[in-house]
Formats: sequence, structure tokens, C-alpha cells
Amino acid sequence: MPVDQIIELGRLTLKEVVLLASPVLGIAVAVSLAINILQVLTSLQETTISTVPRLMATGLGLFLFMPWMWRHLVQFTTQLFSDFHVYLR
Repeated sequence: MPVDQIIELGRLTLKEVVLLASPVLGIAVAVSLAINILQVLTSLQETTISTVPRLMATGLGLFLFMPWMWRHLVQFTTQLFSDFHVYLR
């Protein structure tokens, strides 16, 4: 397999990973920012106040986005395997 094809395959895979991870990471960042602002305003520096809501929001985001993530991942895998003869040369 030529180096150009390996680089292209790696680029497509990394693009897919970023696309699939970005909604959940965005939710985690938004919740963390809101909680940190709340902690600064109220001077509460308890670690569970920041950890538990972030974990719950991330879990809820995974639960809500999982069907979309599975469909996108199945589409990517199907497209990759349907055109796999290009990579076997």
C-alpha cells in the first residue's frame, strides 16, 4: 500500500473521530464552564459540585447522540469496506 493511501486513510479516520467526539466534548466543556462560573460567583470549591454534573451531562449527551454516532460510524465503515479494493493494490 502506498504511503499516500495510508495518509489519506489516517486522515479520514481522524476526521471521523473528531466529528464523533465533538458533540460530547462540547457538552462537557459547556457544563464545566457554567459550573466554574457558578463556583467563582458563590465561592464554593467542592470538587463533587464540578464533577458530578459534568459526568451526568456527558452521560446524557452520549445517550442522546449515540444513535447519530452509530449511524455515522456504520456509514463510514460501510463506505470504507465498499471501496477497500483501492487500498489492496
